[in-house]
Amino acid sequence: LEPLIEGTLEGAERVRDLVQDLRRFSSGQTGERTRFDLVHVVQTATHWVTKEARRDLETDLQLPERLEVVGHPGQLHQVVMNLVQNAADAVAGVAHPRIELRAGVDAGSAWLSVRDNGPGISEGNLLRVFDPFFTTKPVGEGTGLGLSISYGIAADHGGGLEAANHPEAGAVFR
Repeated sequence: LEPLIEGTLEGAERVRDLVQDLRRFSSGQTGERTRFDLVHVVQTATHWVTKEARRDLETDLQLPERLEVVGHPGQLHQVVMNLVQNAADAVAGVAHPRIELRAGVDAGSAWLSVRDNGPGISEGNLLRVFDPFFTTKPVGEGTGLGLSISYGIAADHGGGLEAANHPEAGAVFR
Protein backbone atom coordinates (compact mmCIF):
# COMPACT_ATOMS: atom_id res chain seq x y z
CA LEU A 1 0.00 0.00 0.00
CA GLU A 2 2.92 2.36 0.71
CA PRO A 3 4.13 2.52 -2.95
CA LEU A 4 0.57 3.25 -4.06
CA ILE A 5 0.26 6.14 -1.59
CA GLU A 6 3.68 7.51 -2.59
CA GLY A 7 2.72 7.31 -6.28
CA THR A 8 -0.59 9.05 -5.61
CA LEU A 9 1.13 11.84 -3.66
CA GLU A 10 3.72 12.27 -6.42
CA GLY A 11 0.94 12.47 -9.02
CA ALA A 12 -0.95 15.02 -6.92
CA GLU A 13 2.21 17.13 -6.61
CA ARG A 14 2.71 17.01 -10.39
CA VAL A 15 -0.89 18.11 -10.96
CA ARG A 16 -0.43 20.94 -8.43
CA ASP A 17 2.77 22.08 -10.18
CA LEU A 18 1.10 21.91 -13.59
CA VAL A 19 -1.87 24.00 -12.42
CA GLN A 20 0.49 26.57 -10.89
CA ASP A 21 2.50 26.71 -14.11
CA LEU A 22 -0.67 27.11 -16.20
CA ARG A 23 -1.83 29.94 -13.95
CA ARG A 24 1.57 31.58 -14.20
CA PHE A 25 1.56 31.16 -17.99
CA SER A 26 -1.95 32.50 -18.52
CA SER A 27 -1.58 35.43 -16.15
CA GLY A 28 1.16 37.99 -15.98
CA GLN A 29 0.92 38.81 -19.66
CA THR A 30 0.46 42.46 -18.81
CA GLY A 31 0.81 44.59 -15.73
CA GLU A 32 3.60 44.83 -13.24
CA ARG A 33 6.74 42.81 -13.67
CA THR A 34 7.66 40.34 -10.97
CA ARG A 35 10.82 38.64 -9.76
CA PHE A 36 10.86 34.94 -10.65
CA ASP A 37 13.20 32.01 -11.28
CA LEU A 38 13.96 31.75 -15.00
CA VAL A 39 15.37 28.25 -14.51
CA HIS A 40 11.95 26.98 -13.43
CA VAL A 41 10.35 28.60 -16.49
CA VAL A 42 12.94 27.01 -18.80
CA GLN A 43 12.53 23.57 -17.22
CA THR A 44 8.74 23.72 -17.41
CA ALA A 45 8.62 24.98 -21.00
CA THR A 46 11.17 22.39 -22.12
CA HIS A 47 9.21 19.61 -20.41
CA TRP A 48 5.94 20.70 -22.04
CA VAL A 49 7.42 20.71 -25.53
CA THR A 50 9.62 17.63 -25.32
CA LYS A 51 6.90 15.52 -23.73
CA GLU A 52 5.04 15.71 -27.06
CA ALA A 53 8.18 15.30 -29.18
CA ARG A 54 9.95 12.16 -30.30
CA ARG A 55 10.88 9.73 -27.55
CA ASP A 56 14.51 9.64 -28.69
CA LEU A 57 14.95 13.43 -28.43
CA GLU A 58 17.82 14.11 -26.06
CA THR A 59 17.71 17.32 -24.04
CA ASP A 60 20.76 18.64 -22.24
CA LEU A 61 19.96 21.37 -19.73
CA GLN A 62 23.00 23.07 -18.25
CA LEU A 63 21.36 25.65 -16.03
CA PRO A 64 22.31 27.27 -12.76
CA GLU A 65 20.39 26.16 -9.69
CA ARG A 66 18.40 29.42 -9.77
CA LEU A 67 18.41 32.48 -12.02
CA GLU A 68 16.33 35.29 -10.59
CA VAL A 69 15.06 37.76 -13.19
CA VAL A 70 12.41 40.47 -13.30
CA GLY A 71 9.73 40.37 -15.97
CA HIS A 72 6.60 38.58 -17.09
CA PRO A 73 7.09 34.85 -16.51
CA GLY A 74 4.20 33.91 -18.83
CA GLN A 75 5.70 35.84 -21.72
CA LEU A 76 9.17 34.40 -21.20
CA HIS A 77 7.64 30.93 -20.92
CA GLN A 78 6.14 31.51 -24.37
CA VAL A 79 9.55 32.52 -25.75
CA VAL A 80 11.23 29.40 -24.37
CA MET A 81 8.44 27.18 -25.68
CA ASN A 82 8.78 28.75 -29.15
CA LEU A 83 12.55 28.26 -29.19
CA VAL A 84 12.42 24.67 -27.94
CA GLN A 85 9.59 23.77 -30.33
CA ASN A 86 11.52 25.21 -33.27
CA ALA A 87 14.61 23.26 -32.19
CA ALA A 88 12.55 20.07 -31.90
CA ASP A 89 11.15 20.67 -35.38
CA ALA A 90 14.66 21.31 -36.76
CA VAL A 91 15.95 17.93 -35.57
CA ALA A 92 12.99 15.94 -36.91
CA GLY A 93 15.10 14.25 -39.60
CA VAL A 94 18.27 13.84 -37.55
CA ALA A 95 19.44 10.36 -36.52
CA HIS A 96 20.35 11.37 -32.94
CA PRO A 97 18.29 14.51 -32.21
CA ARG A 98 19.61 16.73 -29.45
CA ILE A 99 18.67 20.08 -27.94
CA GLU A 100 20.96 21.92 -25.54
CA LEU A 101 19.79 24.71 -23.24
CA ARG A 102 22.27 26.88 -21.36
CA ALA A 103 21.70 29.90 -19.13
CA GLY A 104 23.76 32.29 -17.08
CA VAL A 105 24.57 35.90 -16.39
CA ASP A 106 26.92 38.19 -18.33
CA ALA A 107 27.57 41.77 -17.20
CA GLY A 108 24.51 41.70 -14.93
CA SER A 109 22.12 40.45 -17.61
CA ALA A 110 20.61 36.98 -17.77
CA TRP A 111 20.98 34.98 -20.99
CA LEU A 112 19.56 31.77 -22.35
CA SER A 113 20.71 29.82 -25.39
CA VAL A 114 18.90 27.02 -27.21
CA ARG A 115 20.94 24.92 -29.64
CA ASP A 116 19.88 22.02 -31.82
CA ASN A 117 21.94 19.59 -33.88
CA GLY A 118 19.78 19.95 -36.99
CA PRO A 119 20.85 21.22 -40.40
CA GLY A 120 21.16 24.85 -39.31
CA ILE A 121 19.69 27.91 -41.01
CA SER A 122 20.66 29.04 -44.50
CA GLU A 123 22.51 32.37 -44.62
CA GLY A 124 19.62 34.01 -46.48
CA ASN A 125 17.10 32.85 -43.90
CA LEU A 126 19.25 33.98 -40.96
CA LEU A 127 18.43 37.53 -42.00
CA ARG A 128 14.69 36.82 -42.10
CA VAL A 129 13.91 34.42 -39.23
CA PHE A 130 12.48 37.19 -37.03
CA ASP A 131 10.31 38.71 -39.78
CA PRO A 132 6.58 38.34 -39.11
CA PHE A 133 5.00 35.49 -41.13
CA PHE A 134 8.36 34.15 -42.32
CA THR A 135 8.50 30.36 -42.04
CA THR A 136 10.41 27.52 -43.62
CA LYS A 137 7.73 25.02 -42.59
CA PRO A 138 5.26 23.61 -45.10
CA VAL A 139 1.94 25.41 -45.59
CA GLY A 140 -0.37 24.74 -42.68
CA GLU A 141 2.41 23.74 -40.27
CA GLY A 142 3.66 27.14 -39.12
CA THR A 143 2.39 30.68 -38.92
CA GLY A 144 5.77 32.39 -39.01
CA LEU A 145 4.89 34.35 -35.89
CA GLY A 146 6.67 32.46 -33.10
CA LEU A 147 10.12 33.98 -33.54
CA SER A 148 8.74 37.41 -34.37
CA ILE A 149 6.65 37.45 -31.19
CA SER A 150 9.58 36.05 -29.18
CA TYR A 151 11.84 38.78 -30.55
CA GLY A 152 9.34 41.44 -29.42
CA ILE A 153 8.99 39.91 -25.96
CA ALA A 154 12.77 39.79 -25.52
CA ALA A 155 13.01 43.45 -26.57
CA ASP A 156 10.18 44.42 -24.20
CA HIS A 157 12.20 42.84 -21.40
CA GLY A 158 15.25 44.96 -22.24
CA GLY A 159 17.05 42.17 -24.07
CA GLY A 160 17.34 40.80 -27.54
CA LEU A 161 17.14 37.60 -29.53
CA GLU A 162 19.83 36.45 -31.94
CA ALA A 163 20.08 33.51 -34.33
CA ALA A 164 23.26 31.90 -35.60
CA ASN A 165 24.59 28.63 -36.89
CA HIS A 166 26.82 26.64 -34.56
CA PRO A 167 30.23 25.70 -36.01
CA GLU A 168 29.60 22.02 -35.20
CA ALA A 169 26.10 21.99 -36.82
CA GLY A 170 22.66 23.17 -35.92
CA ALA A 171 21.22 26.52 -35.00
CA VAL A 172 21.70 28.54 -31.83
CA PHE A 173 19.21 31.08 -30.52
CA ARG A 174 20.31 33.35 -27.67
